[in-house]
Amino acid sequence: MGQQVVDIGQLKLEDNPKLLSPPRLAELYQCAIAATVFDFLPHAEIDIEVDGTVEVTQQVGFPEPVGATLPLPAALMAGQTVRARQRLGGLESDWSQPSTVLDHTREFPAGPPRPQINPAPPLECGVRTGVADLLGGGNIWITADGAEVGRVDGCAAPQQGVNVDPPYSPNQRVRAHFELCGDKSPPSVEHLVQPGPAPLPTPAIDPGYEGGEQLRVTNIANGARVSLTRNGAPAGTYRCWGGALLVSFGTPFTTGETVTATQRLCDSSPPSPPGDVTIQPCSALPAPGIGPLQGGDQSVSITSSVPGAQIKVYRNGVQVGLGSAPRVQLTQPVAVGDTVVVTQSLPPACPAHLGLQVTVACVDPPFTHDPSALDLFPVGSDEYSDGPVHGSVRYPAEDDGPGQPFNARLAGTGRVPIVVLAHGNHDPADPSYLGYDYFQDSLARMGMIAVSVDCNALNGGSAGVGNIEARADLIIDSIRHFQTLDADGGSRFFERIDFDRLGLMGHSRGGDAVVTLPTVLPPIGVTILAVLALAPTNFRYWAGMSTIEPDGYAFMTILPASDGDVRDNNGAQFYDRAKPSPYKSQQYVHSTNHNFFNRQWLFDEGATPVVSRGEHERVLDVYGTAFFRSRLLGHGTHVFLDGRQRPTGVLTSLVQLSFAYEGSPTIDDHEDGNGIGTNSLGLPTAQSGGMVADEFPFDQVPAAFNQSFFGLSAGMVMEPKETGGIFRSSVRSLDFSGVELWLRVAEVAEGQLPSDATGFRLGLEDSAGATAWVDSDSVGGVPRPFDRPDVIKTMLKTLRFRPECFLVANPALRLDRIQAILIEYNRRGRRALAFDDLQLVKPL
Repeated sequence: MGQQVVDIGQLKLEDNPKLLSPPRLAELYQCAIAATVFDFLPHAEIDIEVDGTVEVTQQVGFPEPVGATLPLPAALMAGQTVRARQRLGGLESDWSQPSTVLDHTREFPAGPPRPQINPAPPLECGVRTGVADLLGGGNIWITADGAEVGRVDGCAAPQQGVNVDPPYSPNQRVRAHFELCGDKSPPSVEHLVQPGPAPLPTPAIDPGYEGGEQLRVTNIANGARVSLTRNGAPAGTYRCWGGALLVSFGTPFTTGETVTATQRLCDSSPPSPPGDVTIQPCSALPAPGIGPLQGGDQSVSITSSVPGAQIKVYRNGVQVGLGSAPRVQLTQPVAVGDTVVVTQSLPPACPAHLGLQVTVACVDPPFTHDPSALDLFPVGSDEYSDGPVHGSVRYPAEDDGPGQPFNARLAGTGRVPIVVLAHGNHDPADPSYLGYDYFQDSLARMGMIAVSVDCNALNGGSAGVGNIEARADLIIDSIRHFQTLDADGGSRFFERIDFDRLGLMGHSRGGDAVVTLPTVLPPIGVTILAVLALAPTNFRYWAGMSTIEPDGYAFMTILPASDGDVRDNNGAQFYDRAKPSPYKSQQYVHSTNHNFFNRQWLFDEGATPVVSRGEHERVLDVYGTAFFRSRLLGHGTHVFLDGRQRPTGVLTSLVQLSFAYEGSPTIDDHEDGNGIGTNSLGLPTAQSGGMVADEFPFDQVPAAFNQSFFGLSAGMVMEPKETGGIFRSSVRSLDFSGVELWLRVAEVAEGQLPSDATGFRLGLEDSAGATAWVDSDSVGGVPRPFDRPDVIKTMLKTLRFRPECFLVANPALRLDRIQAILIEYNRRGRRALAFDDLQLVKPL
């Protein structure tokens, strides 16, 4: 999505004086006694309609930071339909999309989600606490040492601030509680009240502008009281639940006014030094920022804006939205190639003069949520041991901590899945099996049992295929151990484990072992549904043996691009040979090393500078939980793996995704041995206009195009001699309606890495000879090689070309009668590109 800031005075923008975008409702559940509304204009009047009758009409304040939560005259019932609209200044929006009230016992049969104190920890003398992970309209309360110190009935979703009285005392134990329909969730994790920072930091105030009424104060201690002055006069004291505070001042600012903020925790301690800001003139008002925007989107996500600003959206010069952060609904969807301009203003004093101008991409997936954030159950922990079999286990429990009983309510819904983890080779003196506790905790909070096997008995000695097979046997022995516990009436795991929903995760040699395990697994009554290999070795390949082809389960591999241990990123070989069952997934992650995924492995062996250990953990946590939730719990989180959505809370810009679904028709995977002149359909290909392309092994073999390929496949390398060269692959007559065209591609690493990116155009040709083209930059772009001092690799990622993008390029194209697929090199420089796995895909 290309973007630039523009002077809107130089553009021809057509306003719609009657347009006001509808607001948005948070998800609604039965028994809710309040509804949370977002995206309205400041001071709008909101109507809430239930089953066709307007039940609430109320003027609200500002849309940020948490919308407006409006009490309802009666508790909601499952199946009811709720809508909202807004009115302001003589304008009235359409109704929002209807929201059907859900039954939380269907969505969460083992009880409502567990509330989270966020941010944590609470601080001594704190007077306000944030609580997250809430179902809107329920009731929440805070306890300190078991006594209630704050409550909100009819809470906001998904987060609510709660005033605390009396203030927290040193070393109190604080928990948050939630209930809906009288159904209580487990209490939050217990947090111990901590001393506040001394001295308190100076508050910071974001820039303010003429015409605004709100200011954002940051750098605030959790639970502090923030006192403000406006032009030297007191402007109020506010409780802050951590980090930042949005303050409404009641009347608009004028240029040159000054606002000062101080903060205080304990009355016995001095306040912080003052922080201040001077209000800037309207001429300084910036353009807003927006999130990803792709063809078909019916709203625009606002990532940065001035508090209280009105946001206008123009499509090809015509206004299609008027609303506020964090999202503006549009009157019509945007299309690929549209020019969209987004402005912000603070009426009536400060109209917009700058806008953010973007070109709508074919594929630019939205950021939606964090799949690792599902928090349903407390986490119990234990060590297990049975002769040589040893390790740690985390599981859904009645409360947090060692030896807790298994969660009875979850057990009442049936058996739960199990994931078994295995570490790799490391110093046997270090307890490597404890290094994935964060990931085990995440899986347990979601309702899975997570076992980490102690493989130290196999560390520090001989390597080779035998060592990998011994690790697989050790993992099997741990599975057998838990089968014994499942059959033991005195065990907390008695009849709790569903061995038909078994997942495996292995790191380094452990990753090699979990791929090996299904090939040596005796018939012990388990079904493997998912295998995750993190930075795995492939000792069979190094020994000249055939590489195992993962089959019969979903396979995923995470490959650290700066891995200084498993330099070859052998997981790419497993991915290339895996048969999607029902899918396979690969994440090649720039600026990550081998060790930092394990908390016990302290040495940074990376070949380049890498991101923090915490960011490494987020990669495994976010993508790993998305994988196991998808296969073991049946959740729709595979969309984060196939690229249709982006997860929040992880550095997605570093992650190159590859993905394939079972049963997707293949146009060409270059594995048929029939030469470059024939594709996998047995139909002819042709090259013209200076195009030179041929098939090569994507492997470390002499016949490879060069030594930058580290997979185990065959593919096409295109080495154009002229700009405009075309590779044509016949498909005779295929219907492309309702399917996407997926293609794995990479810039080929050759010598010194050029500073600029390259790309291509993909075209479709129908039976009448009509063609339509989509540029690779419009679907995410060709991945750059990761620049390492020892070796630069060609690592492919999957690009998704949606059918509507071709129709936008040429509405006359007959998608139901496509006779050829075209690849055109339309860049200067004649740079080599690698291609593989051209498929027609209907995403699940």
